[in-house]
Amino acid sequence: MKSKAPAPCRLQFLLARRAPIGVIFRRGPSQWVQIVKWDTKTDSFEPGQWFHGHIYAGRSDVSPDGSLLIYFASKFNKKTVSDKEYTCAWTAISKPPFLTALALWPKGDCWHGGGLFTTSRDGFLNHRLDASEPHPRHLPTGVRVRSNSSAAGEDDGVLVPRMERDGWKFLQNLEYDDHGRRTIQPAMFEKQVSKGGTKLRVEKYFDPGEQWLCSLATKQGKSFLVGTGTCADFDQQGRLVFGNEGKLFAAKLKNGEVAPDFNRAKPTSLNAPAWATRW
Repeated sequence: MKSKAPAPCRLQFLLARRAPIGVIFRRGPSQWVQIVKWDTKTDSFEPGQWFHGHIYAGRSDVSPDGSLLIYFASKFNKKTVSDKEYTCAWTAISKPPFLTALALWPKGDCWHGGGLFTTSRDGFLNHRLDASEPHPRHLPTGVRVRSNSSAAGEDDGVLVPRMERDGWKFLQNLEYDDHGRRTIQPAMFEKQVSKGGTKLRVEKYFDPGEQWLCSLATKQGKSFLVGTGTCADFDQQGRLVFGNEGKLFAAKLKNGEVAPDFNRAKPTSLNAPAWATRW
């Protein structure tokens, strides 16, 4: 009997606004996440640290110059659940592709959390005031951070303003049947490439795998199916970048090219170098 092929890893990425840098969240095997730094100009990749837990890419952001990552993470086990100092969930700032916390805010639960960069040294923390004190050994001395007194919900407090800031327009909200978990109306959003009238359109259905159905629409009214994947965007060079089944594809609208396959990576221990442990 043939052994069952392992499930492909899942990719999500964030793109810096003023530098050819991307930060990839590589998920898999179960409960493992690796950070990979991506030079979108040369398509070179720097594998970084692994984390055994959950990192919420929807509540994370990369600084405009690509030098800092703010992320929301959780880890649930006997030790973390009883840890009153760091707790089982937190927001942190690090230097990608490393997760070593330069600044850290203990959260204690998975409601809201995370944050956004307004500049490369100014940030927005999606914590209410009662959870906005940084850990005394991880103070945000290298950035200025303000908290959000009205923080609520889960991803939307960071994901929606981040996508709108980066040029996405929301066309309709996701509606689904709570009992059958059946999509009544998919979420739909689109983004126009900086040069030309081509738009990337995404439909998101109720799906635990968070799959996106992606297509391209031209100003002439033609539509082209890209496929179903876990992430898509236009990068800093105006290329379409698309993640599907653990592979990252990058293509100009005429000439396609394929970036490396991330499925073979395995969790390993990697200490952050000195430069990633200090402001």
